[in-house]
Amino acid sequence: MARRRQVYSAESQVRHLKDVLRAMADGMLHSRYMAYRLCIRDIRAKYTRSMFGAIWDFLDPLVLGSIFYLLMRARVINAGEMPMPYPVFVIYGLLLYQTFCESLTLSVNLMQSSKGLLMHVKMPPEALILSVLFRVLFNSFFRIAVMLFFSLMLRYQAADQGVSSFSLVGFVEFVVLYPLIVLAGMSIGIFLAPFNAIYSDVGRIVAIVLFPLRYASPVLYQLPDTRFFSTLDFVNPMSLILTNLRLLATNNDIEAPGELAIRCAICLAIFLVGWLIFHLSVRVLAERA
Repeated sequence: MARRRQVYSAESQVRHLKDVLRAMADGMLHSRYMAYRLCIRDIRAKYTRSMFGAIWDFLDPLVLGSIFYLLMRARVINAGEMPMPYPVFVIYGLLLYQTFCESLTLSVNLMQSSKGLLMHVKMPPEALILSVLFRVLFNSFFRIAVMLFFSLMLRYQAADQGVSSFSLVGFVEFVVLYPLIVLAGMSIGIFLAPFNAIYSDVGRIVAIVLFPLRYASPVLYQLPDTRFFSTLDFVNPMSLILTNLRLLATNNDIEAPGELAIRCAICLAIFLVGWLIFHLSVRVLAERA
């Protein structure tokens, strides 16, 4: 049986963009099972030495949400007027922001974490991208369950306050549009991944920026109506997405739908450009990661 021979050339693949795009589409289509196995491997590695396994994924956001709920009950925190109870506001904000950060960091470190695999196993680069997506969606299942739990638990208390903590139709739309927050994180992460393989400073800068970004986003509180915070909110890639997902789940409402669509389109464009760069560079840069 004749072996398939791979021929490498110094000619840039960008000159054959049509072939590259076809290879990207084929890789995304045919690497789903491989991505699934990579995701299972990472999840098993995460739970190998854990007695309670996935229970921790429920407990972590539950404890976080309970702390803010108790602080609100004790009147330690007063957030002013909101369209939902403050504990619900914070829980949704923190867990959605956690999803954004996870999507970004897993993507930006993709080449470093998969270096050994890329050096010994021939696989489409798209398998790595899909494995990150599957892993984030798996972890998101626990976060969505916690958000639903607190929304239902505070439903009657919210009604007494004249606000809403849960909308059945809105929550269904929230689940359908939830991948938008994942897209926002992965678009930046995939775009920066090749540069992080060359200069590890990129990943460190991302880690540094993500911490203060929590306080410059409507995660723990509504941003003040000042020029400075308005500018931060405008340039923040996930701020409007987070706000609208939270509003959908609790009030079945959405604000600035046109601007939201534009931001999502920009995230999609960045993701596609980053995917193209990642596909072309992953084999070469993996050796330097």
